[in-house]
Amino acid sequence: MTARIQYLDQVIAQPDFWNNPTPAYETLQEIEYSIFYKHQEYQRWCSILEDIKAALELLELSADEQLWQEVQSNLTQLQQELETAEIRQLLSDPCDQKGAFLTITAGVGGVDLQ
Repeated sequence: MTARIQYLDQVIAQPDFWNNPTPAYETLQEIEYSIFYKHQEYQRWCSILEDIKAALELLELSADEQLWQEVQSNLTQLQQELETAEIRQLLSDPCDQKGAFLTITAGVGGVDLQ
């Protein structure tokens, strides 16, 4: 479960959550959209994986360079999508939506040099 969903679960658990129906409804819609999106994404990955498995079974029967390239392409695509999802998951905390400033300064000798 993502940090955002966990946060929304905490919001829903508040005793006064239903006192204002409009934000409550929006919160529930956000949860529903998030779950739907993640399910769609998961189904897509399963489909790509099934294509890879089927192609590998065919490759066991006979070597086909074009089919092998398709398998490699699908594997690369799946890996990229999973890496993107992992980064999205790592940056899903509600505070991650806020900006930050990073300043790097170089000094001459002393503590800054270390």
